Amino acid sequence: MKKIKSVATVSPPNIKDWHAILIITASVIIFFRDILLKNAFFWEDFLYQFYPFRNFAAVSMAHGELPLWNPYTFSGTPFQADIQSALFYIPNLLLTFFVGGDRLSYYWVELLVVAHIILAGVSMYYLAKDLGVDRVFALCSGLIYALSGFMITHAIHLVMIAQVAWLPLIVLLFRRSLRQKSWLYMIFAGLTLGHAVLAGFPQLSLYIFFFLLLYFLFEFFLHVRTNGIKSSLPLLVLAAGMVVIAVALTAIQLLPTIELAPLSQRAEIMYEKSQEGMLSWRQLVTSVVPKYFGSSGAQGSNYFGPGQYWVYWETCFYIGIPALIFVVFSVLLVKRNRYILFFLCISIFALLYALGENFILHKLFFNFVPGFNKFRSIGRMTLLFTFSTALMAGFGLKAIVELVQSKSSKFTKALLGLAIFGIFIVMIAQLGMLQPTKDQNSSQIHSIVMSEAVTSFILIIVTLIVLFLFNRRTVTSVVMIILLFAIQFVDMNIFGFEQNNGSINPDEYYNRTAQVVNILKKDGDSEYFRINARLGGAMLLDRNQGMVDRIFMMEGYTPLALQRVFPPAPDWSGVCDLLNAKYRILVDENQRQISMTSAATYTPRAYFVYNSQIITDEKQVKTAMEQSNFNPLQTVIFEEDPGFQTGNPSDKTHNNVRINSYNLNSISLNVSTTQNSFLVLSEIYYPGWNAYVDGRSQKVYRANWSLRAISIETGDHQVELRFEPKSFRRGLWITSATIGISLLGIVYSLRKKKRKNNQHESQSA
Repeated sequence: MKKIKSVATVSPPNIKDWHAILIITASVIIFFRDILLKNAFFWEDFLYQFYPFRNFAAVSMAHGELPLWNPYTFSGTPFQADIQSALFYIPNLLLTFFVGGDRLSYYWVELLVVAHIILAGVSMYYLAKDLGVDRVFALCSGLIYALSGFMITHAIHLVMIAQVAWLPLIVLLFRRSLRQKSWLYMIFAGLTLGHAVLAGFPQLSLYIFFFLLLYFLFEFFLHVRTNGIKSSLPLLVLAAGMVVIAVALTAIQLLPTIELAPLSQRAEIMYEKSQEGMLSWRQLVTSVVPKYFGSSGAQGSNYFGPGQYWVYWETCFYIGIPALIFVVFSVLLVKRNRYILFFLCISIFALLYALGENFILHKLFFNFVPGFNKFRSIGRMTLLFTFSTALMAGFGLKAIVELVQSKSSKFTKALLGLAIFGIFIVMIAQLGMLQPTKDQNSSQIHSIVMSEAVTSFILIIVTLIVLFLFNRRTVTSVVMIILLFAIQFVDMNIFGFEQNNGSINPDEYYNRTAQVVNILKKDGDSEYFRINARLGGAMLLDRNQGMVDRIFMMEGYTPLALQRVFPPAPDWSGVCDLLNAKYRILVDENQRQISMTSAATYTPRAYFVYNSQIITDEKQVKTAMEQSNFNPLQTVIFEEDPGFQTGNPSDKTHNNVRINSYNLNSISLNVSTTQNSFLVLSEIYYPGWNAYVDGRSQKVYRANWSLRAISIETGDHQVELRFEPKSFRRGLWITSATIGISLLGIVYSLRKKKRKNNQHESQSA
């Protein structure tokens, strides 16, 4: 009897949604296992910026204070107005419930990062499924997006991860609102988009809005071709409605940020500055060999590519060898699937824009498109490459199964072409192409490049072998997909498992100077003063440690620092005096030691001055204050006429100032003076600070470049300063109204849908 040879099935396996969610969650947890088990810790900006921000916000809210102002950084700075504070982003608000004593454990913030990466993968899974990809292929898209190079290298940037995690869900809801002409989905899309913007990274917000515009034009064009222009007009209303809801929802954050932006050090950037963090043509090889130019991570940096060490993660767009191969196969179906064509165009655009001055796109956008001239690190546009190729990979894996089912010759040719490409990459590395031409460590660099190129080549060959066996029906589709997912996971582990595994425990980092902090706090019980903890590259306390330990510091670290922080003075000691710095860092360069010393020349936190000078020109103000004979305890300089007549400075005067209470957003003082005078406060001037003298409103003037002053008449007075920015109040009303109207719209839409369903059931019966 003739033996029949069994053939492995090539039909795709069927999975359920909960299977996909479980696999994505488990993959992310396994990848970040060292972080979750506290064997390693997120590093760099997570440690220096985002943990202090979250700690300060959560602890303040837990104590019943809304942190509109932060008095502990940069001698005082707006906190909520800084968009990266992300104060009203809901997951950040939830951290308030995990405050213990006066500290939020760093671990909750790390969990928040990991949770958002899981959200990114799950939401991408549902988007891919909605685009017509089978569940198992949609799972592929979800895994690739969650554990992409962009996500891994930016895991230390909470505001970025928190925002891009919502992108697939935003697109999914927006897509459904357009295709179903649904007001309900439009409202949900607007609320989700607005909530993502509240996560606090305006550059990526701009890129997301831009992508949504392109996607809308794509869907609108398809709808017009199929249904005509008249039937397509409601899509314009739906798209506009989503944008209006999103912008209005974020008014509570955007209006204060718009007020802060022109006063910050990021008010405007030159074209040359915008080129920082751009991609170079030769870095395109990192799509296949991600560490062709070395790497920069928590374990150290051997990066030798274009730009500084941080350019490594700003230009990382690696998605994995199997994922890249899936993308190649998706292109074979580009004529049959318009979505593949759209995402292919987006991915190409993203790379060309990220090239900066190496291509024309960025310059055109910088000069002619609003918003694109406000940001540097334009390599972040590779987010759209990652997003698009993750979706294309899902289509590509589906294409692989279909090509094998149809026994297409294209499949074998593609495998052969990819194998030749892998050999070509190794040859480029071996010949030293794309590497620095002159470098004293050229042999070491060549060794790194060859090692990374061979690793990528092995991954290419192993992936192609699995596909070859599947094409020969040697393995089933289930085995093939499991093997490919395993290779992809191993690939991304090789690439980035140690990228964020820092060795510095945030608790230990901020407790290392506990003895110094305790001394400062004890002295602070009887007097208000600031600390100068940095001089050049030497730091005694971390720049944002004031937010963690609640001590008043001159230093800080945030992209939206105010332009006027340090007032002019003859020397640095004079600057410290003006800013009430009692304690200052002392650097012994010979002994290579740093310590802290106290000064006797610092001005009090609040004091009276009887002589004033009006200088309206900024340069002249600086010149006057930099003179050695300028004494801030005797003369105060205004840039506008306060219209107030003080007493005669030569007459004998008596005055007294006592600070009764000092909170985040208010300061209460008892003052007395025997002559009309100005009460000068060593507090940073900012719009929104109002003064009340015996309950009557009084204007706060900018004094001595960056400080505050109030006119005080003769006598005893109760003075209160409150931070009451109008931008926040207006934003609060707009956001509250948007939430209320949106909830009414949701209830109305759901009831209308329920009535339609009931009518349909009655007609069917």
